[in-house]
Amino acid sequence: MKKVFVLLISVLLFSTLSYSQTRFGIKGGLNFTNISNLSSDVEKTWKNQTGYQLGVALQIKIPVIGLAIQPELLYSTVKSASDNGNEINLDYLTLPVNIQLGTDMLFFRPFIVASPFVSYMIDNNVRLEDQPVDEINRFDYGVGVGVGIDIWKLQIMGKYNWGLGKLENAGDEWDQSETYKDATLQGFQLSIAFLF
Repeated sequence: MKKVFVLLISVLLFSTLSYSQTRFGIKGGLNFTNISNLSSDVEKTWKNQTGYQLGVALQIKIPVIGLAIQPELLYSTVKSASDNGNEINLDYLTLPVNIQLGTDMLFFRPFIVASPFVSYMIDNNVRLEDQPVDEINRFDYGVGVGVGIDIWKLQIMGKYNWGLGKLENAGDEWDQSETYKDATLQGFQLSIAFLF
């Protein structure tokens, strides 16, 4: 019975994948990111600044059920500044996996998206007057949700990302301040992709 069940699942999986449509493309967009989980007085002074993202995407679409999986590899910049001259500029390699659910309608396909992601910081420029920070956490991870539309070979997507990883490394000098110890990144992304 177990072998029959495994065989049935395998046949269904391979038949679904044989009907899948795969497209590869390039993607670019804007990031509007802010620092959150600071003390309330300090958080009000931080403002998001515009960063950008650029990279490649692979969309695997299973048309029968309206599902598409779209992993991406992006170079992404995150910028934020405060009223008193503090700045955080971070450059990441980000790997989001967009799980899209939508309906094909002739030449376009609207969809909703959930997107877990992991990021690795490759460069940073941090200036904090009240904290002499030499190193911040290189890894970030989180989840995003949003909406989008595929129009022929063009994809437009907007999503909001919640970073779940803390900016500080345990043991670095931010530990001395209650202000930044729980700081995370969150923000809105708007992107355009060309899929071939």
